[in-house]
Amino acid sequence: MSSMVFAGVTSFDDDAALDGEVAAVAISDPLEPINRAFFQFNDKLYFWVVKPVAQGYSYFLAEDVRICVRDFFHNLLAPVRIVNSLLQGKVKSSGIETARFLINSTVGIAGLADPARREFGLAIQDEDLGQTLGVYGVGEGIYLCWPFFGPSNVRDTVGLVGDAFLSPMTYITSSDFGAGVGAKAGSSVNDVSLTIGDYETFKASAIDPYIALRDAYFQYRRKEIRDDSGVKESLYLSRVENGAVQESGGAEVEALQGQEASADSFFVQIGTTVDIEVAMNMQEQLRMLHRVSLVKVYDRGAYKYYGVRVPAGKIFETAKKEEQKLCALGFVESRVVQ
Repeated sequence: MSSMVFAGVTSFDDDAALDGEVAAVAISDPLEPINRAFFQFNDKLYFWVVKPVAQGYSYFLAEDVRICVRDFFHNLLAPVRIVNSLLQGKVKSSGIETARFLINSTVGIAGLADPARREFGLAIQDEDLGQTLGVYGVGEGIYLCWPFFGPSNVRDTVGLVGDAFLSPMTYITSSDFGAGVGAKAGSSVNDVSLTIGDYETFKASAIDPYIALRDAYFQYRRKEIRDDSGVKESLYLSRVENGAVQESGGAEVEALQGQEASADSFFVQIGTTVDIEVAMNMQEQLRMLHRVSLVKVYDRGAYKYYGVRVPAGKIFETAKKEEQKLCALGFVESRVVQ
């Protein structure tokens, strides 16, 4: 979970919101007036304090150095990921995180580098207690926007408190409050210095930034928990052969899945449906408009639903222009997703 509202906003996967044809859990936001006030506080804090400090900080420190600082703090939080992987029954993931911690703490000079990923191909296993609780069926609860910390919900707030007991930063703060707070603030400023412009782009693309951030947060967290629960989500090329729908596989689909997983690849999703024939009709409309399209299949076990997507390149602004064009063509539910 992002530690601050302005740190890592673009890490949220703007996954497809379920339309009226799909059973979805609505976002409960009874404290919206208070949450909006805290959102405005965080927004002003970012633009008036954190961003200027981060810009000054980045002026004096090269990006490579700031990446080392980020990796150092990330390595410190390895116990959180190791324990939560175990709690979810993901023994392999826990082993990978343990190996990453040992390699990066030694060969990587206290975590300042990430040879575990670069040299050994050990990817980060990003787990936290909020995800663990979700895997075991604990509900999200109401939406909460905390000052300084940003978007959350009741479950993730409880998870954040629980994870604090596993974080070395907590014990640094308890032994030396000033040093602990300074380290946390420094880590946050360092993270922001590496993502300046992301929040601005996110905010500029939203009609209501508060709603956009809230929805993106819930979609991101739900996707994280679905992945932890082993729910399958696949991207297919779909076509009609002899009147039947066929979901194609093989290397072509694997390549598309790899493209979708890339952080800089965008799609415009024009709608979702539980009826594959409706999805195929959407594709036919797009074909008549000379648009290539894909169908993402969300497998929930008891049922499937389908999202129709148009590839929109690797630049967010280009994807937004494609979204606007598709809206003008009548696909009014179009939205940019990754």
